[in-house]
Amino acid sequence: MLPNTRLPAFAACLALGVATAVAQNATPSSADETVTLSPFEVKAEQNRGYVAAETLTGTRVATQIKDLPYTVNVMTSEFFEDFAMFQLDDSLTQVGGLTGLDVGGGFNLRGFASSSQLRDGFYRQGRYGQTNIDRVEVIKGPNAGIYGRTSPGGMVNMISKAPQKSETQKLTVRGGSFDTLQGTIEATGTFRSPRTYYIAVLSQLNRGSDVDYFHMRENQAYAAIKHDFLNGGHLLVSGEHFIQYRHSPLGAAPMILDQKGTSSNVDDEAVGYAKNLAHYNPFGPASEASRSADTLRAAYDRQLGSIFSFRAGAQLFSARLKNYNQNTGWGTVAVNTFNPASSFTSTRGATPNRGLINEDGGGVQVDLVARYHLAKRRIANKTLVTVDFNDYYRYDPTRSTGAVAPLAAWQAAGSGRIVALNPDFTPISPLVYYTARPEDGLGTLTRYTRRRTIVAGGQFRQESRWFQERLLTYFGARFDKVHFTELEYLSAVNGVTPTLDAPIPVKRDVNMTKPNVGALFKVRENLRVYANYSESYFINQSDNPADIASPYYKSETAKGWDYGVKGALFNDRLNYTIGLYNIRRFGVRVTDSVETPVGSGNFVDVVRSDGDQECTGWEADVNWVITPAWSTGLSFGHVRARYNDFGTRNPQAVGRKVQGISPENGGAWVKYSGREGWLKNVSANLGVTYVAETPSESPTAGDTVAIVAGVPTVTRSTYQWRLTVPSVTLWNAGVAYRWKQSAHATHSFRLNVNNVFDREYLKVNKNLGDPRGIYFSYTLTFSNLLRH
Repeated sequence: MLPNTRLPAFAACLALGVATAVAQNATPSSADETVTLSPFEVKAEQNRGYVAAETLTGTRVATQIKDLPYTVNVMTSEFFEDFAMFQLDDSLTQVGGLTGLDVGGGFNLRGFASSSQLRDGFYRQGRYGQTNIDRVEVIKGPNAGIYGRTSPGGMVNMISKAPQKSETQKLTVRGGSFDTLQGTIEATGTFRSPRTYYIAVLSQLNRGSDVDYFHMRENQAYAAIKHDFLNGGHLLVSGEHFIQYRHSPLGAAPMILDQKGTSSNVDDEAVGYAKNLAHYNPFGPASEASRSADTLRAAYDRQLGSIFSFRAGAQLFSARLKNYNQNTGWGTVAVNTFNPASSFTSTRGATPNRGLINEDGGGVQVDLVARYHLAKRRIANKTLVTVDFNDYYRYDPTRSTGAVAPLAAWQAAGSGRIVALNPDFTPISPLVYYTARPEDGLGTLTRYTRRRTIVAGGQFRQESRWFQERLLTYFGARFDKVHFTELEYLSAVNGVTPTLDAPIPVKRDVNMTKPNVGALFKVRENLRVYANYSESYFINQSDNPADIASPYYKSETAKGWDYGVKGALFNDRLNYTIGLYNIRRFGVRVTDSVETPVGSGNFVDVVRSDGDQECTGWEADVNWVITPAWSTGLSFGHVRARYNDFGTRNPQAVGRKVQGISPENGGAWVKYSGREGWLKNVSANLGVTYVAETPSESPTAGDTVAIVAGVPTVTRSTYQWRLTVPSVTLWNAGVAYRWKQSAHATHSFRLNVNNVFDREYLKVNKNLGDPRGIYFSYTLTFSNLLRH
């Protein structure tokens, strides 16, 4: 049996509570009535519309973005509201280098894919509601290694809305295209004491689609309470509930295979995707996918005299993923077949599955910061020492359907599982669907593991400011110890097959030490040059026990350089960052062809962690407050992602592009906020996003490789690996009017048009993007009403 995963994190939360109680009873300092801003909080007044001047994610303490020797992007909740972004998903492409954001925790950044994100600095498997997110911070490159395991491209941190002392209650109703309807209630203010204040957010989102059967419902609940102690300490406790239910999720457009009218497959060629077929739901009404999460967090921070500050935080979470009949999507469409009867058909999956992933865990973080001067106050220093503990547990039984009669009917000849298509790739006849429901019976297990990953680590980081703060230097290192404890019930592990009664245990320890160093020099006050070198490592918590147990297992590692300029013009109203980077990722899992035994001429495939991926690129970010009424900005990124080593079994993949990575993307926006005259209280915003043509298949997809004279050789190929999703440019616009009815009541009306020119397009995952959408919203806000 695996030990109970919740006990260590629960004990940490209990310890945090005891420490807080002791802190509450501590003797007040001389500044009893002064509530100082914690070094672990950003200054709200530094935000200028969509622009943020400070970041928490960049160094784990509040730091000016312009003082970092690498790139951090911040997107505020105001941006999400102005552009009617109901969800933070793969439509968020405005940040250069960032695509593929997913509610399940995934994203692509600087050419590398990741499977986990941060929420308030703690690891999360996605599952977040837009209504309780204050800002999204993106730390780019291996610099994100200050949090431990991370993608080489960086990390995304979702920052929760914080309690405010000002009494405010808001009711927002939004609705429009695709039967979209969302209601949100938000309240914040003091609670029984001017030193205790709270925030609570409740929201439900419903929306449909032009595709039959699809419906999505999302429930979000978030509450946080904060107390400022007389000794200068701050305690923040928050809880969050999220559940997203998707009925009949959308299916991806299938590949088109041109068979050239011959009976041989040698000349078969992949020529694109059947986009029109993505307008039809392949799964039908007996299909679902739901994600949920419940999270409890607590953090206490305090200034200890004039030098030291510390923060201790803890998190507990429980997450669930349930899906049913999600593996019966559209199959490859063959055209120009030798037998015309089989041309223009798509075969859906034969055996629906019911998947279940239960995830639980928690974590503890302790940060100690010292701020001090040396050399007669000529050198300002900030030293950070961090200790982290993270605990993750996963239980994932997946079964095929056990509904005998419906399954036999689905798999029978002429059942309708094979769909005949018109030449424009639309179904000739009404679709027939699998009819059994999830509760109609369970079939055989197809996956069954229990996985636990414990990571204990810490870091030291030193920042110094020299020559009247013209030169800023950073250096540090982080150590992590990763412990895997896993059980495999079905699949063979190193040649041994387990049983349900005798699962195979897998244990492994991994130690990692990763440095980072950087410098930023102020050529003059409004022009800074920077350079940074950092290393990181990554472990995939979803790796199977057989992968962990392999004698060839290694964790992925990365090394990266960042360098560029940061500047300001027009009295600091225009800020820009132009940067370049080079990142190499090592330990990628690939397949080698090994002669066994040597000299025998017999080659076997061996999976090893010795692949190599390299990404180079540049990014530009500009924000300009033109006048008090007008502001604009842009973010753009270019990346060249290639494989340097894809294993000796597939040497042809070297130099090919990485699937799912957009070589260019970004966005630009302009906003007007009326300040006087007849346009007072009127605001308008216009934005454009661009995603370049993107490789959509594995770099070996479609290749048939054989060993010829001891050398792996491509004997034929459909060139599937060359397929791409076309580029897309989308325009979005919004206009709002704000009317103050009284000293306490304000009404806001908003109209948004997304995808203004109604572009039809495929997203990188080959799902259809949303057509033009028109949305209306109304917000009623009460301020300080309860005080009168």
